[in-house]
Amino acid sequence: MKQSLLAILTISTVIALTACSGNNADPKNNAPAANAGNGTNASQPDNTSNKQDDQPDEKPEEKAPVKPVNDKLELKKVLDDKVGILIPKGFTVMSEEMAAVKYPSENRPTLIYTNEEGSINVSFNHTETPISDNEIPDFTSQMKPTFESMYPDAAWSKDEVVDINGNKVGVFELTTPAVDTKIYNLIFFTELDGKLLMVSFNCTESYVTEWQPLANEILNSLKTN
Repeated sequence: MKQSLLAILTISTVIALTACSGNNADPKNNAPAANAGNGTNASQPDNTSNKQDDQPDEKPEEKAPVKPVNDKLELKKVLDDKVGILIPKGFTVMSEEMAAVKYPSENRPTLIYTNEEGSINVSFNHTETPISDNEIPDFTSQMKPTFESMYPDAAWSKDEVVDINGNKVGVFELTTPAVDTKIYNLIFFTELDGKLLMVSFNCTESYVTEWQPLANEILNSLKTN
């Protein structure tokens, strides 16, 4: 399928290849980058990060994203306000310099939120791959062998399709080797404006115990307009 071939080009963009720990983190990563996304679908992250306070109660008649059960997450609107999702508090948009190191592919995510050390990240890539909501289950089945082929040493925890706020969402949970550590990845994908949206939470393995439950909160909060 044409969409599968296009999607293969995006897979490497959601898997971090380096931990970007404190020793090699870009000192500029504390400030949101105005041009953090190279894709045409990236919103202006430095503006959207200021909108979260007045967004959660919009359209109360619709299914609302899951609210955080702790104070480490907050709701944000991203990608031109088309996606509502929980993001860890205090995270800023990753600089282009750090993104080039952590995601070497030229097709790296269009928007990446990160902590100060660059060791915990939430990334978004609204691809050019055409897809419908009904195609998500088949797409998930087709992509599993591709991920396994590209990352044969990965340790898998989950591959499934779930319904979240009215959308079918494919979910992969796996741990992959990186340059300087192992990386926990929770990758999920759905349809947005007729094209594939890929979202990834990743962190170094030392943070898994604390952040795996929060990663699943982020997943379950996903809502597209």
